[in-house]
Amino acid sequence: MEYDVVVLGAGTAGAAAAIAAADSGAKVLAVEQFGGAGGSSALGLVTPLMSPGIPGRPQCSYIGLEIIDRLRRENASDGDKRCFFDPVMLSVVLEEMLYERGVKMLYHTMITGVEKENGHITGVNVSNASGSSTVRASRRYIDATGDALVCHFAGLATMHGDEENHRNQPCSLRYMIGGIDTDRFWRFLAEIRGTPNAPRPENYDGAATFGQGSWKLNPLFQKAAEDGELSREDALYWQFFTVPGRGDVIAFNCPEFFDIDDITSAENQSAVQVQGKLRILRHLRFYRKHLPGFENAYIAQISPMVGIREGRRAVTEYVLTTEDAFFWRKFDDAIAQTNYPVDVHGRKLVNQDLARKEDEPRKYYEIPFRSLIVKGVDNLLAAGRNIGAEFIAQSSLRIIPTCRALGEAAGIAAALGLNDGRLIRAEMIKRGAEFV
Repeated sequence: MEYDVVVLGAGTAGAAAAIAAADSGAKVLAVEQFGGAGGSSALGLVTPLMSPGIPGRPQCSYIGLEIIDRLRRENASDGDKRCFFDPVMLSVVLEEMLYERGVKMLYHTMITGVEKENGHITGVNVSNASGSSTVRASRRYIDATGDALVCHFAGLATMHGDEENHRNQPCSLRYMIGGIDTDRFWRFLAEIRGTPNAPRPENYDGAATFGQGSWKLNPLFQKAAEDGELSREDALYWQFFTVPGRGDVIAFNCPEFFDIDDITSAENQSAVQVQGKLRILRHLRFYRKHLPGFENAYIAQISPMVGIREGRRAVTEYVLTTEDAFFWRKFDDAIAQTNYPVDVHGRKLVNQDLARKEDEPRKYYEIPFRSLIVKGVDNLLAAGRNIGAEFIAQSSLRIIPTCRALGEAAGIAAALGLNDGRLIRAEMIKRGAEFV
């Protein structure tokens, strides 16, 4: 199978890359291991959309703006740029966009190897129900696998975890609960917060707990752990969000797994799926017993994929550093802008705002296109959370809006044969992307 551009992974960045490449006139193939597009944001149930932390919440992606608009029209989003959305509908909307652009989708397909010759990738080996085959790109390949699998199979250098101990960030297995009387649950939350007459917002989120601090549900979780209804790990981190278009559903950003050093291990990913479902079942029993409004609750969906925050990362022409993020550095070849805080999960959450320099009027950092150009070969770009970035910098850039921008830039560059980030950004802006 031969195409102009082959995108490996149809997740947040990969779907954007495929759409942008097709909009550039390229014949595009997107290869995906699951049976739908959207990756962590859709199949992984990662909702809502985080804000880039810049006034006006600019979306450095015209595709991101189109996605938000399409979700709003389907009553699957509140339409805001820091939007709550239905992850299932996100996958459907993405597939509609991919289909309209003529992108060839190859689902349920795994990468098994990479062929390269003299620093040039000549094909990517894949396997699926049809057997084994090789997909080829005449222009460029894009590694949007999340864990730099193309780089890994090509024998290229990759980074992994924290620079000191090489441990990956903790992962999660997200799920959604249905059958909830969310109005009653909101009244319960308002009462324990001491604001019984507070009107329920259209969409709201619940704070996370680490068994410490003044969060009002801490005693309830701690007592359940003491009584054996929950394990300590079950109660250690808990966060919820309501879902537009689903009045009786709440999405949960847990359970979280803190003691897995290498989440790129298939054995560890399998353990998370099994142990995660057992934890979710304990959660459900706990909710039915202790949370008003959950008496008739049921498990509506469990993510088929592990929620990985950080795995392998590509080694690129320029590796974005921690200092770049903290000191709000700008680049001539920038293709994305963000001021999202450092967000490192663990038994102690590190959520730290970036540098505050009063004499700096542009309070955000930029990501250069060079951080997408993979070293060691001449026709491979990285996109999404596996671009070239140090561990701390990656913890800030890994949010959905930024990953969409990275995918969009990679798709345009691959289709048009561009290596100059200034030209790529200009094309993104021409199509409707917002930059400060």
